[in-house]
Amino acid sequence: MLSPSHRMPTLARASRPGQRGMMLIESLVAIMIIVLGILGIAGLTARSVTWSGQAQYRTEAGIFAAQIVQAISLKVDRSSPANLTASLQALQHQPSGSAQQCSFSGSATSNRELAQLLSAARGAEANVHGLPGATQAGQQILVDTTGDLNQVTVALCWQAPHDEAPRNYQIQAYVH
Repeated sequence: MLSPSHRMPTLARASRPGQRGMMLIESLVAIMIIVLGILGIAGLTARSVTWSGQAQYRTEAGIFAAQIVQAISLKVDRSSPANLTASLQALQHQPSGSAQQCSFSGSATSNRELAQLLSAARGAEANVHGLPGATQAGQQILVDTTGDLNQVTVALCWQAPHDEAPRNYQIQAYVH
């Protein structure tokens, strides 16, 4: 038999008083931190998709507005300054209202091509997606011919499903 000094050392008990359940609590805290991290990443991903959609709508609005300005530039009568002024004035669309409120009023343009481009921006034309939530009241072609300025401002408004307020895009061009 072995003497008491040669006995195998006894292992400390696995659970000391006051330490019971600590490993379980640490595991739950770690799982909670991981879950919160995953939820944060999911939230950032959702927000980046929203921002990407807004950039796409702004790009599309810019394309529609540039097409409208180009059509105006091609339609005006440049035979004399008076004819240029008169033809620009005739191409206006809803010249009254506020771009900040996206609420325009007045007479619609009588130019068929411009009316089709404005309709396409609203998504009212076949095979054209258009801007989400765009309405006719949210479109304007404003002409300023004072002092031979011949400034054309095109404003297009839309409101995507998750937007709190309408968004607008404005472009200005000078026609000479």
